[in-house]
Amino acid sequence: MGRRAHGDCIEGAEYGELMKATQDHIRETLSEARALRGVSQQRLATVIGVNREAMRDRLLGRTQVKAEELAALAAFLELDIRECFVVPAAN
Repeated sequence: MGRRAHGDCIEGAEYGELMKATQDHIRETLSEARALRGVSQQRLATVIGVNREAMRDRLLGRTQVKAEELAALAAFLELDIRECFVVPAAN
């Protein structure tokens, strides 16, 4: 069985909405965990190897959080990475 392109199993508009909702949820989850633990944006930036401004852009939604960045941040913040994702409702 071959690999599917992004969105092959979800209609285009629905896929876009799911991706936006997921990125929004990732940002909210990271921001809440950061605040709860008293961790600075600078410290998170150091964890993923970017500067504070780049981290801020990720937390504000100007830049998407990459999968490997999310994995590193979730581990650092002691989050179950599954908490970072929006799962579409079954039809």
